[in-house]
Amino acid sequence: MKLNPVFETKTLSQSKVYLIDGTQYRYVQTESSGKNSKYVFAPLPNQRKTSEIFLNSTKLGIKCQEIEGQTYEPPKEQTVVQMGLL
Repeated sequence: MKLNPVFETKTLSQSKVYLIDGTQYRYVQTESSGKNSKYVFAPLPNQRKTSEIFLNSTKLGIKCQEIEGQTYEPPKEQTVVQMGLL
């Protein structure tokens, strides 16, 4: 497993997997309030942690690493059609 540090916020992608404090996360969105932007990450399924985390650009460069070659694809919604008896 090769890890690449994330220094540029422009490289964040919702399809990539990131390792933060030993837990695998996916990038969700950027919340901006003036100069202070926060980057939201949600843990992947079956991870020990279950809540989203918020990182500013400084902590992003320190804690966040991209797992090279691993991607996240959200589960496809299954449409269930129920047939009624006539």
